[in-house]
Amino acid sequence: MRQIIFSILLFGISIHYASAQKGEISGKVLINGKAAEGVNVYIPSLAKGILTNSSGAFLLKDLPAGDYQLRISFVGYKTINEQVSLKGNETLKRDFTLQEDPLLLSQVVVTATRNEIPQYSSPIIVSKISNRTFEATQSLSLSEGLSFSPGLRLENNCQNCGFTQLRMNGLEGPYSQILINSRPVFSALAGVYGLDMIPANMIDRIEVMRGGGSVLYGGNAIAGTVNIITKEPTKNSFQAGMNQSFVNLESPDRTLHLNGSLVNKSMNKGISFYAYNRNREPWDANDDGFSEIALLNNKTFGIDAFWNLSQRSKLKLTAHSISEFRRGGNKFDLEPHQTDITEQLAHRIKGISLSWEQYSKNLKHKISLYSSAQFIERDSYYGSGGRVLSKNDTLTPSDILALNAYGQSKDLSAVGGFQYTYDISKKMILSIGSEYQLNDVKDAMPGYDRSIKQRVNTIGTYAQLELKPTEKITLLLGGRFDDVSIDGQYDLAENKVKDEKRLQVAVPRVSAMYNLSEYLRFRTSFAQGYRAPQAFDEDLHIETVGGAARFIRLADDLKSERSNSLTASLNYTKSFDKKQFNFVIESFYTELNNPFILSNQEELPNGTSVITKRNGDAAVVKGLNLEANIAFGNKWIFQSGATIQSADYATEEEIWSPENSEDTRSATFTSKILRTPNHYGYYTLVFKPNDKWLFSVSGVYTGSMKVAHVIDPETEYTVIKKTNSFYEQNFKAAWNIPLKKELNLQIFAGMQNIFDNFQQDFDIGIERDAGYVYGPIRPRTVFAGLKIAFN
Repeated sequence: MRQIIFSILLFGISIHYASAQKGEISGKVLINGKAAEGVNVYIPSLAKGILTNSSGAFLLKDLPAGDYQLRISFVGYKTINEQVSLKGNETLKRDFTLQEDPLLLSQVVVTATRNEIPQYSSPIIVSKISNRTFEATQSLSLSEGLSFSPGLRLENNCQNCGFTQLRMNGLEGPYSQILINSRPVFSALAGVYGLDMIPANMIDRIEVMRGGGSVLYGGNAIAGTVNIITKEPTKNSFQAGMNQSFVNLESPDRTLHLNGSLVNKSMNKGISFYAYNRNREPWDANDDGFSEIALLNNKTFGIDAFWNLSQRSKLKLTAHSISEFRRGGNKFDLEPHQTDITEQLAHRIKGISLSWEQYSKNLKHKISLYSSAQFIERDSYYGSGGRVLSKNDTLTPSDILALNAYGQSKDLSAVGGFQYTYDISKKMILSIGSEYQLNDVKDAMPGYDRSIKQRVNTIGTYAQLELKPTEKITLLLGGRFDDVSIDGQYDLAENKVKDEKRLQVAVPRVSAMYNLSEYLRFRTSFAQGYRAPQAFDEDLHIETVGGAARFIRLADDLKSERSNSLTASLNYTKSFDKKQFNFVIESFYTELNNPFILSNQEELPNGTSVITKRNGDAAVVKGLNLEANIAFGNKWIFQSGATIQSADYATEEEIWSPENSEDTRSATFTSKILRTPNHYGYYTLVFKPNDKWLFSVSGVYTGSMKVAHVIDPETEYTVIKKTNSFYEQNFKAAWNIPLKKELNLQIFAGMQNIFDNFQQDFDIGIERDAGYVYGPIRPRTVFAGLKIAFN
């Protein structure tokens, strides 16, 4: 500890030292023997850079004498990092030639260690979903693009409102941690519909870390971590576009988007902005008058700005505003309480994040301070049985229930903390930090006599040591201690649960990477995790069964869920000429103790139904993730992934039983974790014959799985059904038309789910089980649009 304190003091003294002698670095950057304009030439230690001009030339002036790393980067090309030694009053000349990096393997990732490192050098395997994947698959939102990464599967959980969640390595949404720019502000309430709300044009890339190999993130990152990296300004640019889709060739879905960025000449200040608007009409799959795809209206705006306060310090600000309205059910021209069934949500979300980074002069010390907050207001309606009342009508119990089905929710999610990183030597890096997380949610539905008031405070302290005992071995040793306090009041009719708990959980995590050769790496990780006995996103979503709202309540004796997980992988990466190959085979094994299970349905006196979240015995999820990526320059790029898995309870778990002895039906049990197919996967293939044309095909496969289906709404008698497998085939063509030197127009068109592989046995009418929904999120859909860009 004394050494750490001494190092911090040295760090504080050293940041004020600067050399008086100045020098220059100049040169040219070429691509295929031609001048490369707009290439970023940057010195990280000085936070100083410049873009190459039309001749490919650059000039960095007024540089203190010293040894530096010069970074030359350009999207789609391998980053060059070259050490240079600059003397006082010297002009150093360097020329560079960039090579293509179609698979973006040399691009940096930050999720494993919160430090920028090349993807192939990360001690924990990190997959990326790039902005190019969103473009190739015409994914308009975060949710639509998540299926294009190994181990990830997006599923639709509600026939009315379109509640979606992400499953990673066979585990449902709350087992994964979703971050925005490495900050955990994606709360339980945001998790209900948030995956659909975040537009693709807000995202630079998504980094996916399967398993819990890093202690930098919370103990609930059992299945893994999804880090949404927003677009940071790197050059002056502007882009606008629109997409017009028709769901099942009939129901319109239109999006408009804007993106822009401004950076000053010295590249030490910049700001980018994004705006997005989406309008989607509802769609009815079986002509029963009730929608299977919800009406949607989304308006999003945000900024991302940075300011290098000095040569080694950086201040970053991000902010976003999301306003989303969605509605599913029937009779969309009437008020919600006048319909047979309506699920309607109006969200207003505001988020802000501020961070500061400071390096010492010798770059061995780094301090990061950060704070983020997101506030959500949600007006909701989950109800049924309403009607249009005439002047002389008297109110019936159904009318009263329908009128009282409105609710309101408020949610505050905030995080603040620091991280200190000490680059002790070339073989040892120490990171220590602490952060405070707050989630305060209030969800009230007075008409149902239901409310949730939950405040969760978490203080997490961690230490992580990265060791390189040899050139071939990298170790990541870490521990995290979370102090969690839960103050919850969960009221539902006569059942009122006051929950005050304090958990103190130690979470060890260990990772190792061994370079078997220049091209072949072996990685393995072990991690423990936990889920606290609290309300998660699925508890804040209400589905209708048989026309009645169904709620989830927490069992009085609900205990924490604990996990042990192990991953191991082989990663082969090789580049030669303009060809790149990247293959990964990864095994995973996760053991769950006291897993949360939904069972014990019953009907309440007010006509609603309830299902209880209780602890089961144990469960094991295990399997393989396979990934194959091949590129022949930028002309042909093929990316694919597949998962083979099993998800089983240690003992059969009861999900339904008769409420009285007169019901002679047997109880329903399952040994399988439901909604987990044994096989699923994806692929994308991009073909760019020249600078004017681009063609892409993609596909998503979902294997058969077991799902629960309520077939008797009165008793909620539930059976287990095995679904069919599904394959979605997509196609897109884009034509680029140069208008001027820096102005480009793109026209595109295509079709998603070409073969209309879509669920055929939806429940029909007011008595339907809205949770009986599976398979692809859309039927056959055509789209066309245009995009104009200025760079």
